[in-house]
Amino acid sequence: MPPTDTPLTTRPASRRLRVWLIAVTIIAAIALVAAIPATLFGTYMSAFAADDPRASADSVLGFMVAVWAFGAGFVALLIAGVGGGWVAYRRRRSRLSFSLSLLAAVPILLIMCGVLAVVLTSFIWTASIQAPLPKAP
Repeated sequence: MPPTDTPLTTRPASRRLRVWLIAVTIIAAIALVAAIPATLFGTYMSAFAADDPRASADSVLGFMVAVWAFGAGFVALLIAGVGGGWVAYRRRRSRLSFSLSLLAAVPILLIMCGVLAVVLTSFIWTASIQAPLPKAP
């Protein structure tokens, strides 16, 4: 048992925090692997926006810049959150470590909620337009 006069910064870090950081790191690695093809796919889809005769080159370029900015921001949050969380954990700053790890966890959670909302909306909309066939006389 450690002596009671040790400063707060030398306390051993929490085991639960380590498990949380490992889980966030694994999820962030998967999200990082998924973010690169998603950004490329978004850029590919902007080519279809260029096919519209009413679309200007500026609007297509703006869409491409927005996709790349979102992808770069997402990757930056993942790297900063996971890296900063582990550095703070190593320096035994538990609250800072947890707060920085949320930088990586919250965007992933928001994207997962957005995808779930799109899927549920699609199911509800598809079910609402499929009316039952009238019965034959």
